[in-house]
Amino acid sequence: MTVTTFWLILGILTLVFLIMLSIFYTLYRREIKVKTESTAKVMGEVVAFDSKNQLLISLPVVEYQVEGERYQKNFTYAYFRETSSKSRQANVFDRTYVLGAGKNLDLRMICLIGSPMTVFYNPSKPQIGFVERYAGLVGFYKIGMVLTVGIYLGLICILILVFWVC
Repeated sequence: MTVTTFWLILGILTLVFLIMLSIFYTLYRREIKVKTESTAKVMGEVVAFDSKNQLLISLPVVEYQVEGERYQKNFTYAYFRETSSKSRQANVFDRTYVLGAGKNLDLRMICLIGSPMTVFYNPSKPQIGFVERYAGLVGFYKIGMVLTVGIYLGLICILILVFWVC
């Protein structure tokens, strides 16, 4: 194989992995921004339930008011984990929702319509925030960035070995 082919493959790999890395980094920065800039808090009220998630679990929709404007935020979980055991979730505010063969959390019974919940929001952009605790995917995006760089470096080593032997 020629030197031109080596540089062409290296360029394409670099471009693809730079795009992947930039996507992970952008999502990571967005999550960090939500987490760090949501410094103000207000009491909101559960007004509905939303089951538009991967397991059709009813999650509370909390309405809150900032400077006369009304906003709505969903109480969310970072992960939904299915298990075949009869394990139960003890903490409603855990970041992971455990869906097991045993008794699962019924948020409709725990967070009744009209019940208060704390909303943390960004004072300059009140529509950005989270309910009760931050449940974002910062760790997921960080792992994605590390894996992207690791795979890229591994492929570069393989590419160098292939072209060095030839």
